[in-house]
Amino acid sequence: MKTKTCPVCEWEIKDGGITVQVGGKEVVVCGDDCATKAKESPAKYAGEAKSGR
Repeated sequence: MKTKTCPVCEWEIKDGGITVQVGGKEVVVCGDDCATKAKESPAKYAGEAKSGR
């Protein structure tokens, strides 16, 4: 299994992370602080979004 890295802080996501909607897409981040930052700057993080599960 590939290790995931948070697109906001670049830390390793160990527990599955938090999935947030950013720019109409799902982005997995490491925690609440990074979820807030991703939502505040959707143009910056929407490129890290998954197109499907």
